[in-house]
Amino acid sequence: MPPSLGVALGLALRGVVREAWLVAVGLAVGVLRRLLVLAAAVYAWAFLLKAAILAVGARPLDPFAPLAAVLAAATSPRFLLVTLGLWAAGVLAGAVLRVAFLSGAAPVLAAAMAGAPSGPGGFVAGVAYGAPRVIGAALLGLIAELGGGLFAVALVVGAVRVAGAQASPLLAAPVALALTLALAVPLALSAGVDAAVARAAVTGEGPLQAFAAATRRFLRRPGAFLLGALGAGLAGATIPAAVEAMGDAIAGLAPRAPPFVLFGPTLMMATLALAVAAAVDLAWLGTVSVLACGEERRAHS
Repeated sequence: MPPSLGVALGLALRGVVREAWLVAVGLAVGVLRRLLVLAAAVYAWAFLLKAAILAVGARPLDPFAPLAAVLAAATSPRFLLVTLGLWAAGVLAGAVLRVAFLSGAAPVLAAAMAGAPSGPGGFVAGVAYGAPRVIGAALLGLIAELGGGLFAVALVVGAVRVAGAQASPLLAAPVALALTLALAVPLALSAGVDAAVARAAVTGEGPLQAFAAATRRFLRRPGAFLLGALGAGLAGATIPAAVEAMGDAIAGLAPRAPPFVLFGPTLMMATLALAVAAAVDLAWLGTVSVLACGEERRAHS
């Protein structure tokens, strides 16, 4: 039987505190993932700026020449394909980087929660030997989540069509059920995928075996998984946003200050927001690892 959510969260927070250096690694991974995706934006801006500059040089007396050149460049097949390719490559590389981080962080947190910290050596070993299994589990999870997303969309579309075609009190319950399932199924799949990925990283099971075991444990205590995933999602979205808003408020206290003066505090708050997001991510990783792999302790009379 998986432990309760409170026990799992307590163990996870203890593991994150014991291996606090993982927050710095998670911060570096988050920054690098953003930079990988930023490459597409840098290329797009450079390409469009070059088109505008060339248009000004070719037709200096035409005020609409830069706009026309930018529109033509933005709709050209070369620009669209290269930009989309860079974006897709950045997203894929970022996903592989995150999976590699999870491969090393999950066993380190598990060892810390068990009272036998493995340190950076355990992280390196987890990445080196566990990444292939975790990547396989993540790919299976991606397929499952895509299927769950399509299922949710089909439910929402069907519910809207039924409700719009005939406003009958008898249809209220089925429509409400369909909309509830459209929200619950993707959340349950996300929690189950996270559990399978964590189990593959911690126990060394293969992707299919990890998914089967994670599914069985999810069915034993679905409330803990669902509430944990929902709480982690809300915390990951709201807490870093609140930190960034605090940074904007600090910058607003000095509206006349030069930009270079505000650059330091703004950069510090942005870095703090990423660090908080990394800490929340690690806390959920530890929690779902306990739920996916740990056993509830029963008092013996």
